[in-house]
Amino acid sequence: MSIPFRMCVVCRNMKPKEELLRVVKYDGQFTVDTQGKLPGRGAYICKNGECREKFEKQRSFERSFKAALPPGLKENIKKELI
Repeated sequence: MSIPFRMCVVCRNMKPKEELLRVVKYDGQFTVDTQGKLPGRGAYICKNGECREKFEKQRSFERSFKAALPPGLKENIKKELI
């Protein structure tokens, strides 16, 4: 069985799914999907400090979802990336 790879929306590198954090938009709501199993449109970010810093400056998730992220979600993503 092959390992699923996903692309980080910040650095655009392909990595194994378990090395990334998934953010999901489902039915107009955003959430951090720590288990990787929630339904909906997902976008991924690397779990490292470099992508965390770039995430704060770039609008990668906003482009991916074509919508603005709620302010509380950005804080939740930062907590998960530490």
